[in-house]
Amino acid sequence: MKQIYFLCILTAFSFNKINADPCPEAGTTSAGGTQIIFTYPSSTTSSCYNRPTSIVINGTSTFILDQFSCSTTVSVYNLNPGDSAITTGQDFTVTSGFDTSCSYTSGSLPVDEYTFLNKNLKFYPNPVTIDRTIKLSFGMPIKGNVGIFNITGKQVYHDVFDNEHKKEINVENLTNGIYMLKVSTENASITRKVVIMK
Repeated sequence: MKQIYFLCILTAFSFNKINADPCPEAGTTSAGGTQIIFTYPSSTTSSCYNRPTSIVINGTSTFILDQFSCSTTVSVYNLNPGDSAITTGQDFTVTSGFDTSCSYTSGSLPVDEYTFLNKNLKFYPNPVTIDRTIKLSFGMPIKGNVGIFNITGKQVYHDVFDNEHKKEINVENLTNGIYMLKVSTENASITRKVVIMK
C-alpha cells in the first residue's frame, strides 16, 4: 500500500514538472515591489494558459498572475495581499512556479522602454467608424500620458494613466480625419496614425 501511495505522489510530481512552464526570458520588479513583470520572446510557444497562476519569490512572497495583463510576450504577477513586497530593482529568484528556479539580476528588463512599448502597444479600432472609443493596450501596467493631435499638430485630446495596462479614449467630439496618437512615458514616446470616419 505504501508503494502505491508513493508511486501516485511521484507520478503527480513528475506530471507537474513536465507541464511546468520554463523560466521567462527576463523579469523585473514594478509598482514598489508589488508586481513582477516577465517578458517572453515574440517567437515563444508559451501562452497565458500554460503559465503558473502563482509564483513564490525568494522563498517568501507569493505573487498571483494578473489574467488581464497577460499576453504572448508579457506576464504580470501581483503581490498576494498580506505578503511582503520586494525591493524594486533588487535581484530576485522565483523559487516556485516554473519548472526550475529562475534568477533575475537587478530586476531589469533586457529591452528599453521604447522597444517594449513599440512592440506591445496595441489600439483598436482603426479606422474608428461606429465606435466612439479607441481602446489602448500597453502590454504591462505603465505610467505616462496619451495625446491625440490633428494634422496641423494641435493637441485635441490629453489624458494621464498611472500604472494602467489598458486605456479607453472617447473620440465622440473629434471630427472625421487623420490624427496622430502619442503615448508618452518618462523614458519613451510612441506615435501612431489614427483615422476617424464616423
